Amino acid sequence: MKILHIIKTNTGASWAYKQIKQLNKMGVRIIVMLPNEKDGYAQEYKKIGIKVIPFDASLPIKKPWKMFSKIKEFKRIIELESPDIIHCHFVTNIMFTRIALRKWKIPRLFQVPGPLHLENIFFRSLEIGLSNKFDYWAGSCQKTCKIYEKCGIPKNKIFFGYYAGDFDKYAKDAKRTGKLRKEYGISDDVFLIGTVSYFYKPKYYMLQFKGLKGHEDFIDAFSILRKKYKNVKGIIIGGPAAGAENYEKRIIERAHKKCGKDIIFTGFRNDILEIYPELDLVVHPSRSENYGGCGESLSMAVPTLTSDVGGFPDFIKEKKTGYMFSAGKPKELEKKMEYIINNYEEAKQTAKEGQKFIVTINSELSANQAFDMYKEIIRQEKLR
Repeated sequence: MKILHIIKTNTGASWAYKQIKQLNKMGVRIIVMLPNEKDGYAQEYKKIGIKVIPFDASLPIKKPWKMFSKIKEFKRIIELESPDIIHCHFVTNIMFTRIALRKWKIPRLFQVPGPLHLENIFFRSLEIGLSNKFDYWAGSCQKTCKIYEKCGIPKNKIFFGYYAGDFDKYAKDAKRTGKLRKEYGISDDVFLIGTVSYFYKPKYYMLQFKGLKGHEDFIDAFSILRKKYKNVKGIIIGGPAAGAENYEKRIIERAHKKCGKDIIFTGFRNDILEIYPELDLVVHPSRSENYGGCGESLSMAVPTLTSDVGGFPDFIKEKKTGYMFSAGKPKELEKKMEYIINNYEEAKQTAKEGQKFIVTINSELSANQAFDMYKEIIRQEKLR
């Protein structure tokens, strides 16, 4: 079988790379389409013998007049390569593909990286509305699958497949080094609560008025907690995503106003796996998410507290593998943080159980699930 993977970015989507690398090892013929063939993962794909086609197969929102010429070139490439299945990993790619190949009989699989676009009625309706009988979907969390079912997509068209992060490898390296605490002068007896993510500014066109990763909620909750416990500190790890620099500044100002110097900002770090184990508690307060960073914190057996959105419930089972609160409710978040502080032995045990579960989610599983999808799609297409 010959599969064309379409990815909108050269520098992100490491989860797609890990899946594709494993599929390649399994003998699947893979071609990858990226915006260019020089930057980022393009070189990594080439190193493992995968052909890279330089083409930006996404909707030209800012230059709509280029749509017709892009469609013409895209069709030329597809006709030349003649894939058995087109596997898209981003919504802008699958929408462009559906428009360009409206009357073509090549099956298309959209492996959905997260439910964000499905949570907005306009974008959900637009994505599904562009599909036809040759389209299939793969949710990478159960919530995504359920949304498509509620929208009337036939069950035989919906698959489930993890985007894996090789969490078993993270678990092997999980040990405290003291690096982060030494760098910021934090003593070992301080209870350190952190959140780890990029800063993503609100998408106002999707009626978002707070950031995607819930930094505001973390700050508001911590501002309550610090009044009850003097020996706690908060730390926010990560830098701004593209275009979010001003939003990051607003978040820092909010934290300083509400929490003084009790919340530390580290900026972007490339040593996340080294410093994660130094946190006593990791909070993932996202307002929309797939799995976010909870797989990383669980893999290192760090007590983990998440919001109840997206794929978090797939991983977090209350008081069994971690803890959960209602997204967008900082008072509830503060109560859960307080509970964990007061029941920390229990929290450490849940983290160990979470680690046992998460290490089973790896790139081999992700690739095997994708391979099974391909076989089933080809089987269904032969029955037409």
